[in-house]
Amino acid sequence: MSCDKDSSDKGASAETGEETTEPVENEVLLEDEVDGNAPKDEPKDAEGSDQEKEKNYNELQHRFLRLTADFDNYRRRTREETAEIRRTANERLIQELLPIIDNFERALDAAKKELPDNLITGIEMIYRQLHMLLSQEGVEPIEAVGKPFDPVYEDAFERQETTEYPEGTVVAEIKKGYLLQGRVLRPALVIVAKEPKTEKTKSCQEGACGDE
Repeated sequence: MSCDKDSSDKGASAETGEETTEPVENEVLLEDEVDGNAPKDEPKDAEGSDQEKEKNYNELQHRFLRLTADFDNYRRRTREETAEIRRTANERLIQELLPIIDNFERALDAAKKELPDNLITGIEMIYRQLHMLLSQEGVEPIEAVGKPFDPVYEDAFERQETTEYPEGTVVAEIKKGYLLQGRVLRPALVIVAKEPKTEKTKSCQEGACGDE
Protein backbone atom coordinates (compact mmCIF):
# COMPACT_ATOMS: atom_id res chain seq x y z
CA MET A 1 0.00 0.00 0.00
CA SER A 2 2.79 2.39 0.80
CA CYS A 3 4.47 1.76 -2.51
CA ASP A 4 1.26 2.48 -4.37
CA LYS A 5 0.80 5.65 -2.37
CA ASP A 6 4.34 6.75 -3.12
CA SER A 7 3.96 6.02 -6.77
CA SER A 8 0.64 7.87 -6.82
CA ASP A 9 2.24 10.80 -5.03
CA LYS A 10 5.08 10.87 -7.52
CA GLY A 11 2.66 10.70 -10.38
CA ALA A 12 0.62 13.46 -8.86
CA SER A 13 3.68 15.57 -8.27
CA ALA A 14 4.86 14.95 -11.83
CA GLU A 15 1.49 15.94 -13.17
CA THR A 16 1.48 18.98 -10.91
CA GLY A 17 4.95 19.95 -12.09
CA GLU A 18 3.90 19.84 -15.72
CA GLU A 19 0.80 21.92 -14.98
CA THR A 20 2.79 24.61 -13.13
CA THR A 21 5.57 24.92 -15.75
CA GLU A 22 3.37 25.26 -18.84
CA PRO A 23 1.95 28.74 -18.03
CA VAL A 24 5.44 30.05 -17.36
CA GLU A 25 6.64 28.90 -20.75
CA ASN A 26 3.62 30.53 -22.37
CA GLU A 27 4.31 33.79 -20.58
CA VAL A 28 7.91 33.76 -21.81
CA LEU A 29 6.77 33.13 -25.37
CA LEU A 30 4.26 36.00 -25.18
CA GLU A 31 6.90 38.37 -23.84
CA ASP A 32 9.25 37.33 -26.66
CA GLU A 33 6.53 37.97 -29.20
CA VAL A 34 5.80 41.40 -27.74
CA ASP A 35 9.50 42.23 -27.56
CA GLY A 36 10.01 41.04 -31.11
CA ASN A 37 7.13 43.06 -32.55
CA ALA A 38 7.80 46.32 -30.72
CA PRO A 39 11.00 47.36 -32.57
CA LYS A 40 9.31 46.68 -35.91
CA ASP A 41 6.46 49.14 -35.16
CA GLU A 42 8.66 52.03 -33.97
CA PRO A 43 10.27 52.95 -37.38
CA LYS A 44 6.82 53.00 -39.01
CA ASP A 45 5.49 55.41 -36.38
CA ALA A 46 8.59 57.62 -36.68
CA GLU A 47 8.34 57.68 -40.47
CA GLY A 48 4.68 58.61 -40.33
CA SER A 49 5.40 61.37 -37.82
CA ASP A 50 8.13 62.87 -40.03
CA GLN A 51 5.84 62.87 -43.05
CA GLU A 52 3.12 64.61 -41.07
CA LYS A 53 5.57 67.23 -39.84
CA GLU A 54 6.84 67.85 -43.37
CA LYS A 55 3.29 68.18 -44.67
CA ASN A 56 2.41 70.69 -41.95
CA TYR A 57 5.59 72.64 -42.65
CA ASN A 58 4.83 72.83 -46.38
CA GLU A 59 1.29 74.01 -45.67
CA LEU A 60 2.50 76.71 -43.28
CA GLN A 61 5.15 77.85 -45.71
CA HIS A 62 2.59 78.07 -48.51
CA ARG A 63 0.25 80.11 -46.31
CA PHE A 64 3.10 82.41 -45.30
CA LEU A 65 4.11 83.05 -48.92
CA ARG A 66 0.52 83.70 -49.91
CA LEU A 67 -0.02 86.15 -47.04
CA THR A 68 3.23 87.91 -47.91
CA ALA A 69 2.17 88.30 -51.53
CA ASP A 70 -1.27 89.57 -50.49
CA PHE A 71 0.27 92.13 -48.17
CA ASP A 72 2.69 93.35 -50.87
CA ASN A 73 -0.21 93.77 -53.29
CA TYR A 74 -2.23 95.63 -50.65
CA ARG A 75 0.67 97.95 -49.86
CA ARG A 76 1.30 98.68 -53.56
CA ARG A 77 -2.40 99.27 -54.23
CA THR A 78 -2.68 101.60 -51.21
CA ARG A 79 0.37 103.57 -52.34
CA GLU A 80 -1.04 103.96 -55.86
CA GLU A 81 -4.46 105.00 -54.56
CA THR A 82 -2.89 107.58 -52.24
CA ALA A 83 -0.81 109.01 -55.08
CA GLU A 84 -3.88 109.15 -57.34
CA ILE A 85 -5.92 110.94 -54.67
CA ARG A 86 -3.17 113.47 -54.16
CA ARG A 87 -2.70 113.97 -57.90
CA THR A 88 -6.43 114.46 -58.45
CA ALA A 89 -6.70 116.94 -55.60
CA ASN A 90 -3.69 118.91 -56.84
CA GLU A 91 -4.98 118.87 -60.41
CA ARG A 92 -8.34 120.34 -59.41
CA LEU A 93 -6.72 123.06 -57.30
CA ILE A 94 -4.16 123.99 -59.97
CA GLN A 95 -6.81 124.16 -62.68
CA GLU A 96 -8.65 126.70 -60.55
CA LEU A 97 -5.41 128.68 -60.12
CA LEU A 98 -4.58 128.86 -63.83
CA PRO A 99 -7.13 131.60 -64.69
CA ILE A 100 -5.76 133.65 -61.78
CA ILE A 101 -2.24 133.23 -63.17
CA ASP A 102 -3.48 134.32 -66.61
CA ASN A 103 -4.94 137.51 -65.14
CA PHE A 104 -1.76 138.08 -63.12
CA GLU A 105 0.31 137.91 -66.31
CA ARG A 106 -1.98 140.35 -68.13
CA ALA A 107 -1.88 142.76 -65.19
CA LEU A 108 1.91 142.50 -65.08
CA ASP A 109 2.23 143.28 -68.78
CA ALA A 110 -0.04 146.31 -68.38
CA ALA A 111 1.77 147.49 -65.24
CA LYS A 112 5.12 147.50 -67.02
CA LYS A 113 3.88 150.40 -69.15
CA GLU A 114 2.71 152.61 -66.27
CA LEU A 115 4.31 151.63 -62.95
CA PRO A 116 7.89 152.45 -61.90
CA ASP A 117 10.59 149.84 -62.31
CA ASN A 118 11.10 149.21 -58.59
CA LEU A 119 7.42 148.33 -58.18
CA ILE A 120 7.47 146.10 -61.24
CA THR A 121 10.47 144.27 -59.77
CA GLY A 122 8.51 143.43 -56.61
CA ILE A 123 5.53 142.18 -58.61
CA GLU A 124 7.80 140.01 -60.76
CA MET A 125 9.32 138.45 -57.62
CA ILE A 126 5.82 137.43 -56.48
CA TYR A 127 5.13 136.03 -59.94
CA ARG A 128 8.33 133.94 -59.86
CA GLN A 129 7.49 132.62 -56.39
CA LEU A 130 4.09 131.51 -57.66
CA HIS A 131 5.66 129.66 -60.59
CA MET A 132 8.25 128.10 -58.29
CA LEU A 133 5.46 126.72 -56.10
CA LEU A 134 3.72 125.23 -59.14
CA SER A 135 6.99 123.75 -60.35
CA GLN A 136 7.47 121.95 -57.03
CA GLU A 137 4.09 120.28 -57.60
CA GLY A 138 5.15 119.08 -61.07
CA VAL A 139 3.58 121.88 -63.11
CA GLU A 140 5.49 123.18 -66.13
CA PRO A 141 4.46 125.43 -69.03
CA ILE A 142 4.14 124.08 -72.56
CA GLU A 143 6.71 125.68 -74.85
CA ALA A 144 4.79 126.07 -78.11
CA VAL A 145 5.95 129.19 -79.98
CA GLY A 146 8.37 128.45 -82.81
CA LYS A 147 7.64 124.71 -82.79
CA PRO A 148 5.45 122.64 -85.14
CA PHE A 149 1.82 122.55 -84.13
CA ASP A 150 0.99 119.46 -82.04
CA PRO A 151 -2.72 118.81 -81.40
CA VAL A 152 -1.83 116.79 -78.31
CA TYR A 153 -0.43 119.86 -76.55
CA GLU A 154 -2.07 122.77 -78.40
CA ASP A 155 -5.45 123.95 -79.64
CA ALA A 156 -5.41 126.10 -82.78
CA PHE A 157 -7.15 129.44 -82.30
CA GLU A 158 -6.60 130.54 -85.90
CA ARG A 159 -4.27 130.13 -88.85
CA GLN A 160 -2.32 133.24 -89.79
CA GLU A 161 -0.59 133.93 -93.08
CA THR A 162 3.09 134.70 -92.57
CA THR A 163 6.45 134.29 -94.25
CA GLU A 164 8.42 134.39 -91.00
CA TYR A 165 7.60 130.79 -90.04
CA PRO A 166 7.09 127.61 -92.07
CA GLU A 167 3.50 126.54 -92.52
CA GLY A 168 2.16 124.62 -89.54
CA THR A 169 4.45 126.35 -87.05
CA VAL A 170 3.09 128.00 -83.89
CA VAL A 171 3.66 131.75 -84.28
CA ALA A 172 1.89 133.12 -81.18
CA GLU A 173 0.27 132.03 -77.95
CA ILE A 174 -3.18 133.25 -76.90
CA LYS A 175 -3.35 131.25 -73.68
CA LYS A 176 -0.44 129.43 -72.08
CA GLY A 177 -0.69 125.66 -71.69
CA TYR A 178 0.59 123.60 -68.76
CA LEU A 179 1.68 120.06 -67.98
CA LEU A 180 1.20 118.29 -64.65
CA GLN A 181 3.62 115.43 -64.03
CA GLY A 182 4.16 115.17 -67.78
CA ARG A 183 0.45 115.04 -68.59
CA VAL A 184 -1.50 117.81 -70.30
CA LEU A 185 -3.24 119.88 -67.64
CA ARG A 186 -4.41 122.54 -70.07
CA PRO A 187 -3.53 122.69 -73.77
CA ALA A 188 -2.08 125.92 -75.12
CA LEU A 189 -4.31 128.08 -77.29
CA VAL A 190 -2.13 129.13 -80.23
CA ILE A 191 -1.99 130.77 -83.65
CA VAL A 192 -0.57 128.58 -86.40
CA ALA A 193 1.40 129.82 -89.41
CA LYS A 194 -0.16 129.58 -92.83
CA GLU A 195 1.56 130.11 -96.13
CA PRO A 196 0.40 133.35 -97.82
CA LYS A 197 -1.76 132.98 -100.91
CA THR A 198 0.67 134.85 -103.13
CA GLU A 199 3.51 132.50 -102.10
CA LYS A 200 1.30 129.47 -102.59
CA THR A 201 0.25 130.66 -106.08
CA LYS A 202 3.89 131.19 -106.99
CA SER A 203 4.79 127.70 -105.74
CA CYS A 204 2.00 126.19 -107.84
CA GLN A 205 3.24 127.98 -110.92
CA GLU A 206 6.64 126.43 -110.29
CA GLY A 207 5.00 122.99 -109.97
CA ALA A 208 5.61 122.57 -106.24
CA CYS A 209 1.99 122.38 -105.08
CA GLY A 210 1.18 118.98 -106.49
CA ASP A 211 -2.35 118.21 -107.63
CA GLU A 212 -3.93 121.27 -105.97
